[in-house]
Amino acid sequence: MTTSTKTVNVVTHLRERALEHPARPALVQGLPGMERAVTYGELWDQVGRIGGSLARLGLQRGERAIVMIPMSLELYAVLLGVLKIGAVAVFVDPWISVRRIAQFAAFAEPTAFLGITKSHWLRLFEPKLRRLPITVTTGGRCFRIPARRTLNELQQGSHDPTIAETTANETALISFTSGSSGLPKGADRTHGLLLAQHEALQTEFPYQSSDIDMPMFPIFALNNLAAGRTSIVPEIDFRNVRGVDGSELIAQIKRHGVTTATASPPFFDRLAEAWKKHPSPPPALRRILTGGAPVDDEQLRIWRATWPETEIQVVYGSTEAEPVAHLTAEERATVSAANRDLAPGYLIGTPTTLLRTRLIRIVKGPVRLDDQTLSAWEVPRGEVGELIVSGAHVCRGYFRRDSKTDENKIHEPDGTVWHRMGDTAYADEAGRLWLVGRVHSTIERAGRQHHAQRIERIARDSDARLEQVAAVGIPDSKLGERIVLVARPVIDEAAFRARLAAASELVDDIVVTAKALPVDPRHNSKIDYSVLRERILSQAL
Repeated sequence: MTTSTKTVNVVTHLRERALEHPARPALVQGLPGMERAVTYGELWDQVGRIGGSLARLGLQRGERAIVMIPMSLELYAVLLGVLKIGAVAVFVDPWISVRRIAQFAAFAEPTAFLGITKSHWLRLFEPKLRRLPITVTTGGRCFRIPARRTLNELQQGSHDPTIAETTANETALISFTSGSSGLPKGADRTHGLLLAQHEALQTEFPYQSSDIDMPMFPIFALNNLAAGRTSIVPEIDFRNVRGVDGSELIAQIKRHGVTTATASPPFFDRLAEAWKKHPSPPPALRRILTGGAPVDDEQLRIWRATWPETEIQVVYGSTEAEPVAHLTAEERATVSAANRDLAPGYLIGTPTTLLRTRLIRIVKGPVRLDDQTLSAWEVPRGEVGELIVSGAHVCRGYFRRDSKTDENKIHEPDGTVWHRMGDTAYADEAGRLWLVGRVHSTIERAGRQHHAQRIERIARDSDARLEQVAAVGIPDSKLGERIVLVARPVIDEAAFRARLAAASELVDDIVVTAKALPVDPRHNSKIDYSVLRERILSQAL
């Protein structure tokens, strides 16, 4: 890995924005009567006080601090306070299952633990976390229960304007990418990577000076803070996006004059449902950005009908690399319609020029070049391969998980590091990328590879009323794997089976279910194929 001595610290951007417009709202959250807001000047003051207090308590540069606070005003004051003094924030998302939280936190071997009251009760049951020297709760305390300090006490300390002169390759933030594996996998985000990501998001999705944004994803709110935009924290349960109350969101959007929003597809599905029924919705949003899972054409059709004047961008990326590609709803509709007979999968657009992309042979395991060049692994244009990316805003490794780094990264002799996106795709003649599945969900049937999203696309075209559909490979003694399609709901099962049979010969079995299919806990939208496979095998559908 190459090293860099360039001095950068992401908190510098906040200080600059606070000097430029100290009275501008930085973050706003809460329902009417309980609303809270913090200006850029106030946030910078809080960050200086929290960072200074943590340093006086003994948190040093390079040491790790668990941050277990939901998206809120407190989250960013604490997060930036930790980064300001050169310490490392280990961010634990609310979507991670309770049974994993203590394990993930202990794995980081932290010096400090800053969290909401509930998180400290979990901490007290984990021996490695129980006796940490620095513990801070956002709530109240009695003696030293549940923590040694409160966030309010830290904010009473004197403001320290000093920002640690960290280098570009020093870790700033560790965020976990999966809540389902037995051990944590933490993306190691350096100060240089976060700054490069900020520049990439600004370049790919330029904002207007008057924009007020509603971001569902914490990294987009952090990007807003670096740019000086106001963020309205959506009043939702981030663990259950499919249960969003769209009418409450509309009231929040209207109250604050929100012009742009970034969220997962289910968020906009619920918002669109409520928007059509609302007696007096606010003025149309200027732009919406969505990602985190495939967006089908029917969803885009509904959104376009709901917001006819709104710019709709479908964004593709991951925790390790964001953004990778994006396209407008119009481009998706036009190109998809022209290729519908090919059942090509999901169009994600042309990759950003800020990254390099390649498509390589599909391998379920580490990719080692040995004496080969990367070009020897590439597949010809038009053929399906695994998408890999490289660039300044691509994470180069995982915290203390050499095996996962080895499995998910490809190292070239010149020091270039490629990240394996884990998605299978192909490039069309115009250089646009089409997703057709995941490497781990690739089905090996009778010596041929079949791709889940391509099959699912055929099923959706057979019945647009499907809410969920998934193609899964199930072990088979003759075929290696047989293809099982799971769908819900199906109004006319016989007609659906007939249409699917006429459209494709790739499905061996069809399972129609009334039960919701398992999805990822983070975005509430991606099918969890491993859990679904287990349910099929145990006949639990």
